[in-house]
Amino acid sequence: MAESKDTPLVERFKFACIVSSNLDEFYEIRYASLLELHNNSKTTHTADGFLITELLSSIGIRTKLLNDRIQKLIYKDIIPKLEKENIILITDNKWPTHLDNWTLNVFKNRIEPLLTPIVINEARPFPNITNKTLSYLAVLFNPEISKKKSYAIIQIPHFISRVYEVPSRIAKKTKSYIFLGALMRHYINRLFPGFIIINSYQFKLTRNSDLFISDDVNDLRVALKGKLTTRNLGKGVRLECSTRMPKDIVQYLSTKHDIRDDCVFPVRGPSNLFRHIGLLSEIKKPHLKYPTFNPSNPLRKYGKSVFEWINIQDRLLHHPYESFEPVIDLIHSASIDPDVLSIKQTIYRTGDQSPIMEGLIRAVQNGKDVTVIIELMARFDEETNVNWSSKLEAVGAHVIHGHLKLKCHAKMILITRRERNIKTNKYKIVQYAHLGTGNYSPQNSKSYSDFSFFTSNKLICSDIQKIFSELAGSSKNNALKHLWHSPHINRLNLIKHIKHEIRMEKTGKSGRIIAKVNSLIDHEIINMLYKASKTGVKIDLIVRGMCCLKVGIPGVSDNIKVHSVIGRFLEHHRIYYFGNNGDSKVFLSSADWMERNLSRRTEVTFPVYDLILKQRVIDEGLNMMVHDKDSWKLLPDNTYSKNKNKNNEHA
Repeated sequence: MAESKDTPLVERFKFACIVSSNLDEFYEIRYASLLELHNNSKTTHTADGFLITELLSSIGIRTKLLNDRIQKLIYKDIIPKLEKENIILITDNKWPTHLDNWTLNVFKNRIEPLLTPIVINEARPFPNITNKTLSYLAVLFNPEISKKKSYAIIQIPHFISRVYEVPSRIAKKTKSYIFLGALMRHYINRLFPGFIIINSYQFKLTRNSDLFISDDVNDLRVALKGKLTTRNLGKGVRLECSTRMPKDIVQYLSTKHDIRDDCVFPVRGPSNLFRHIGLLSEIKKPHLKYPTFNPSNPLRKYGKSVFEWINIQDRLLHHPYESFEPVIDLIHSASIDPDVLSIKQTIYRTGDQSPIMEGLIRAVQNGKDVTVIIELMARFDEETNVNWSSKLEAVGAHVIHGHLKLKCHAKMILITRRERNIKTNKYKIVQYAHLGTGNYSPQNSKSYSDFSFFTSNKLICSDIQKIFSELAGSSKNNALKHLWHSPHINRLNLIKHIKHEIRMEKTGKSGRIIAKVNSLIDHEIINMLYKASKTGVKIDLIVRGMCCLKVGIPGVSDNIKVHSVIGRFLEHHRIYYFGNNGDSKVFLSSADWMERNLSRRTEVTFPVYDLILKQRVIDEGLNMMVHDKDSWKLLPDNTYSKNKNKNNEHA
């Protein structure tokens, strides 16, 4: 998307920032765990048979190639094209002299007071470099102190802005922005009065950010808080440094942090590119961005309460095309409705500013019985979830944390309400449920494609009640009638339905499977798909990320096509379609086809029974994706080919 000429120019910069962020996370978690396996184990091969040393080396080579592509894209393509639009990005310390007074004022008043330069000597050893922090090494000389050069380290606090807009009065008919790196390099001498600054170089250290919590902890939240305080100081795994940095200083930094040679990468310009993504909101030229998107809100059009809206019929929302507001309204309405008795909800990711969580707190304060299953080990959201957990407990909610070895990744809300029958004047208990493929994060709902399902179906609500009871520890492995849940029956039911399509094909009927997932790496499911393909079952898979299934194996995967859709929105929903000889069955799920999701997490898969809603899922979530202009097709050599949509349209 960043390299595509079809993507609006400013959005291309955004996608480049996202690629940089994804690469950071890969090194923090995936590469770090592989390196840990290499350093602390007698094992020489990964579980799938790769030689670890070769894999580490290969990653280094491919990362360098990717870094080169990103930098070429930014400096040779995007920035020059922005200049043609009169948008100037000043990324080094060369700027017109008429900006001198303004840049000096910015540095003196908005940057310099927030910095703590540390000159390294016997009294001040090399400081701990925080994970992914933009840092500078300055080479200093003061003949009155020593005849030798000395080093100084400056770490840039995360709250310092990375981009500064030049005021229009001095920008001379352009929209100009100056990067923090340019200001630092130009004015770094101000930080060391009395020293001669020989040179300065930026660098970024990436550390192992995976958290290990012992199985025998008594209080997961307390143990996690302790780990979070040191997360940013894990073992170093990657060093990015200025292309100008001399080899001896590169060696000094890499040795200091025990970084492998193939994990040292020269970088031009900002090494923490993702921190510059805020620039997008500053640029106000609509033709350089995606068109403004205003999702529809079916609940608002209905004009009555969310409970009436659900009671009439099952409801399906497709985010971000349809607003996430009805989900927020469901919790808000439940929190203030005097007839609502209880709310149960799972939380995996929600954000540090969450109307969902505020609604749950309000519900407790209004006397509702509130139970929240909050997953503390949601990667990089641990601190946010720990904080929400504490806030909920403080007001009196029942807070349950996911099991250490069984993350709760399911997306469920269950609301119990008493309702009066107007004819008999008697009360009855009615339950309302929400199930989703994505998180309860209003922010993510604006850029992630997901389905939300609302129902008051008694049988489905009963199954949800059983899952909550299981998570609370009051029952075990409940038999469900309509929902599938991991780690118990999700895998078994998937295999059962794949086998059914095989039987259809063997008996002369039509076997058909379509699935949309984020990742496909579960060996058992892949082998079952191969078996289905061998019998003639036609299979279309839409896999956004990792896919370990190989297409085009003669006699094995001839009948399998794999697509990947990468576009404006992150394709996040999980959809399973089984043809059933024309009487199709459609399921939505929180689970990808990965061993962890099917065997080591709490996940929920739910059927879509309503024929109209089922057709919507097929049309909007499956058929369109295969033909979208942003779809790619997996080839037998494990590369991807861009879909050639004749009309060049988004589906």
